[in-house]
Amino acid sequence: MASINVQRGRLYLLARVPRRDGQPGLKQQRIALRLDDTPVNRRTAAKQLQTLERQLAGGSFSWAYWLDQEPGITWRDAIARLYRARVTLGRTSESTWEINYMGRLRQLPPTGQVTSSSIAAALSRYDRSSCSYKELFYLLRHLARLVAVPFPEVPVPTYRDAEPVTVPTDEEIIAWVESAGPAAWHLGMMATYGLRPHEIEGAVLVDRDYCQVQDATKTGFRTVVPVPREWVERFKLHDRQLRPTMSGRGGQDRGDVVAKWLWRQCRGLPWRPYALRHAYAGRLWRTGGSRLDIYTAARLMGHTPTQHAKTYRAHIQPHLVAEAAERALLGDPAPPLPG
Repeated sequence: MASINVQRGRLYLLARVPRRDGQPGLKQQRIALRLDDTPVNRRTAAKQLQTLERQLAGGSFSWAYWLDQEPGITWRDAIARLYRARVTLGRTSESTWEINYMGRLRQLPPTGQVTSSSIAAALSRYDRSSCSYKELFYLLRHLARLVAVPFPEVPVPTYRDAEPVTVPTDEEIIAWVESAGPAAWHLGMMATYGLRPHEIEGAVLVDRDYCQVQDATKTGFRTVVPVPREWVERFKLHDRQLRPTMSGRGGQDRGDVVAKWLWRQCRGLPWRPYALRHAYAGRLWRTGGSRLDIYTAARLMGHTPTQHAKTYRAHIQPHLVAEAAERALLGDPAPPLPG
């Protein structure tokens, strides 16, 4: 019967398993999980024990699953290989890597070894129904393939579309921004242009109060219209306000620093800063109505049409799409947006 075993503060599985030397028969052996004996790691070990018992019962046990195929590779080296595959040779942009991927990967111990167990331990920090679990699951599955470490038998992600986010009203946004102190300009940019936090400080206001988002961002260069336009003057968005440096070195901060700074500035409020971007999307569709097509709305916010429809489906009423389709079929020109 298999069991969890502790030796010198480290966790192992103990069971009668096929001999590692290839000789016939079973032998009582310990399988190293490379985990310290902690409550969290005990839960991970219990899941690994269930996996071992299933393999033994079904006759599918293989030492290749439990032993690293490339011993000694660290998370730092493995992440470097993933970077090469996704960014250097692949289609992932530097900004997407830094903002979307490294936020998860930076939490892994750089000098720790990549093993099936350590991959399982990293995933066990999140609920399988969360977006974080889904993102990390597919990142680590790719990484495991690159370094020839067997991907553990862990639950597949069950995250689907997020529930519609509760957003503040326009009146609540005005009160929020105008009382935000050092963060007022940043929040005003998010509210008026629907920017992501990391896009704010590189954004430039140009003719007609349009806002240009720079190329070195998650979804690249785009031009955005203010909705509503009068907020540009109300929030004094032409008077750029500098954020106190977070790096302390005068260098360029990581893409997630602005988001963390804004989160701290807004602590205690009923909404997170990102709700301002969701509110912009709702305002965009309320103002544009059936004159606004999904492609235009998606491009304004730096999405694909599919991403936009999934994320902001609560704001896109079916009859608006039907009205736009009928107008196009009849050849009626769409009236310009107000502003």
